[in-house]
Amino acid sequence: MKRLIQTGCIVFCLLTLNLPQLAAAEKTDTRPNIIFILLDNVGKDWFRCYGSEENQTPTIDHLAYTGLRFRNCYVTPVCSTTRHMLLTGRYPFRSGWHTHHDPAIYGGGYFDWNREVCFARILRDAGYNTCISGKWQINDLFDPEQKDALIKHGFQEYCIFPEGKKGHPAHKKRYWDPYVIQNGKRLVTKGKFGPDIFTDYLIEYMKTHRDKPFCAYYSAILTHIPVVHTPHNLGKELTPREQFAGMLNYSDHLIGRLVKAMDELGIRDNTILFIVPDNGTDNGTDQNAEQSLGGRINGRISGEGIYSLKEQGINMPLIVNCPKLVGSERISDDLIDVSDILPTLVDLAKAPLPEGVTIDGRSFAPQILNQSLKEPWRPWCLTQYYKQRVVRDQRFKLYSSCEFYDLSEDPLEQHDLADSDRLRTAGESLESYRQLKRVLDSLPDNSKLPWEFRSISARKIRAEEARQKAEEGAASKP
Repeated sequence: MKRLIQTGCIVFCLLTLNLPQLAAAEKTDTRPNIIFILLDNVGKDWFRCYGSEENQTPTIDHLAYTGLRFRNCYVTPVCSTTRHMLLTGRYPFRSGWHTHHDPAIYGGGYFDWNREVCFARILRDAGYNTCISGKWQINDLFDPEQKDALIKHGFQEYCIFPEGKKGHPAHKKRYWDPYVIQNGKRLVTKGKFGPDIFTDYLIEYMKTHRDKPFCAYYSAILTHIPVVHTPHNLGKELTPREQFAGMLNYSDHLIGRLVKAMDELGIRDNTILFIVPDNGTDNGTDQNAEQSLGGRINGRISGEGIYSLKEQGINMPLIVNCPKLVGSERISDDLIDVSDILPTLVDLAKAPLPEGVTIDGRSFAPQILNQSLKEPWRPWCLTQYYKQRVVRDQRFKLYSSCEFYDLSEDPLEQHDLADSDRLRTAGESLESYRQLKRVLDSLPDNSKLPWEFRSISARKIRAEEARQKAEEGAASKP
C-alpha cells in the first residue's frame, strides 16, 4: 500500500511539473489572429486620418496614426462586387461578379462554394478557427440549397443579418429589433440594436478562441442606409446627415470596444486588425449640405461615392494595426486593390493558396510586417463595374472608355487628357497612357454572369444592354 501511495505521488509530481510544458505545447501555434472589419458605404470624406474635416472617428484615427495607413486602396464602387473580390482574391471579369447582385433580395444565382474559394475556407483548413459577424448578402440563406452556405464557405461560426426578399420578416431588418441568425438559430432581439449584437458576439468569440489562431470577419452593417438613431442619440432631433454622422461615430465606438476587449484578453500584440470600407459614401447630392450624406473634405461636401468609379467611390481607407507586428505609424503609397486581401490573409496565416484557382491579388503581408519585398510591387491596380474598367499607376488613371486623368493635379477628374495637346506632346503622360492601355488590352473579357437571367439584377442588365444597342443603332443611321 505504501509503495502504491509513493508511486502515485511520483506520477502526480511528474504531471504537475509537466503542466507548463503541456500548456506551452498547446500554444506553440504563434500565427497571428486576424480581425477584418469591412465598413459599409462610407468613404475617405468621413475619416479625419484621410483628410476629412469631420470628427466622428477618433478611435479609427488613432489606429491609423499608430499603425499602417495605405493611401491607395481600391475597391469596386458597390458592395456585392467588392465583397466577392475581397473574399476570393479574383477580379470581377474573371468571376463574372462584375455588377451589383443581392441574391437574398433578388433571387437568382449566388456566391457558389463549388465555383469559388473563400479565404475563410483556406484559413479553416490551415488550422484557424473562423467566424463572420454582421452582414451577409451574397447568398440567400432561406433557400434550402444555400442554408449552409456560410459553413461551406469556411466560416465555422456566425452571427449574421441575412437580409431577405421583400415581404420576408428579415427584409431590411438590420438595425432596431433586427433579424439575426447565430449558428443556425434566430435570436430574440426586441429592443436591441443590431450593431451591438454583432459586436457582443465578436467579443465573446475572442474570449472563447483566444488560445489558438482565429480569423474573424466583421462585415459591419453600419453605415448602410436607412439612416437611423443609435443608442447614443435616441430622442434627439437630427437631420439625415447628422444621423449618418452619428452612425459612423457609433461604428467608431464599437471598434473601440473590440480593441479594449483585445487588450483585456491579452491578445492585442498578436492580433492584426484591418479596417476598410466596401465603397464610397452613399451621399446623394452635394447641392444641399443638410441633405447630402457626403463628408466635408478639402472645403467641400463630397459629391461622389457609391456607384461612381471616380476616386471618391473606389479609393478607400485601408488601416492595419497591431502594436507588436505592425509597429508605429507608417504610411504606404503602394497601389492595393481588394483582390490582394485573400493572398495577404493566407500569407499571414502561413497557409498555401488553393491549387487550380487563378488568384489575381498579391500579398502585401511584407508591407504589413515591415519586411523587404522579394520583388517590386506592381506599378498599377485595377477595379471595375460592369463593362467599365479602371486602371491607374501612381499618377495617372485610365478608363476602358479612354478617359485619362492626372490624379496628382486633378483628383476630382474634371479634365480629361485623352484628346488634349498635353497627352500628344508630354512624354510622361503619353508613356503612362500607353502602359495603362496595354494593361487593359491584356485583360480577358467579362466572364458570364454566375446567376440566371431570372434575377432582377440580370434582367436590368439585359434591358440596359438592349437600350445601349438600340442607341448605337440609331446613332449609326444616316
